[in-house]
Amino acid sequence: MDTPTIALYYKEPDPLKRKKLLDESVSSGEDEEANALRQQLWEIRYGTPGEKKTDGPADGFLGLWMTMECNRNSSGKFFGWKAARKEILKQMNKLKFQEFQEKSDLHKELLYRECCHLVHTYMELCKIDKTYNTQLFGIMPIKEENAKNKLKKDIYETAVRLPVNLNLEEELDLITRAAKEVYELHFPGEGGL
Repeated sequence: MDTPTIALYYKEPDPLKRKKLLDESVSSGEDEEANALRQQLWEIRYGTPGEKKTDGPADGFLGLWMTMECNRNSSGKFFGWKAARKEILKQMNKLKFQEFQEKSDLHKELLYRECCHLVHTYMELCKIDKTYNTQLFGIMPIKEENAKNKLKKDIYETAVRLPVNLNLEEELDLITRAAKEVYELHFPGEGGL
C-alpha cells in the first residue's frame, strides 16, 4: 500500500514535481528499498535533459511510446518491420527495460507502475492536446465519443497490436498490460482494449 506521498507521485505528470515528491518520501524514511528503486527508475526515465534548457528533463518512457507509435505501421512493410523492431529494442535497452525487470519481483512491479504512469500521462496529454482532438487542420473539434474512439484505437495499435506484429510480445508485455489496465480504469465499463 502506498503512502500518501507515493500515491501523489504516481499521479503527478510533471517530472520535477515527481522528483520532489520522491525526495520528500525518501527524506521521511518511507519504504527505503522501493524508494531506492524508484529513484533509479526516475533517473533512467528522466535523466536525459530536454533539447532546450527550459524544457526540463525529457521523458524517456514517453520517447519509447512515441517510437512505438511512429513505427506501428512499419510492421506491414517488407523491410520496415526489422528496422522498427531494432529501433524499439534500442530504445528499450537505453531505458534498461529488460535489465530492470530481470532483477526481482519488486523491480518488475515498480517498472510496471512506471509503465502505467506512462500510459496515463499519454492519455492525459492526448485529452488536452488541441490538435489531437480536432480535424481539418485543427479548426473543427471532434465529438467526445470520436476522441475516445481515436484514443482507444491509438493505444490498441501501439500497445497491443504492434508487439504482436513485431514479435515483441514478451519484451513489451509490461507496456501492453499497463495500457489495458489504465484504459479500463480511465474508461470503466467500456469493454477495455
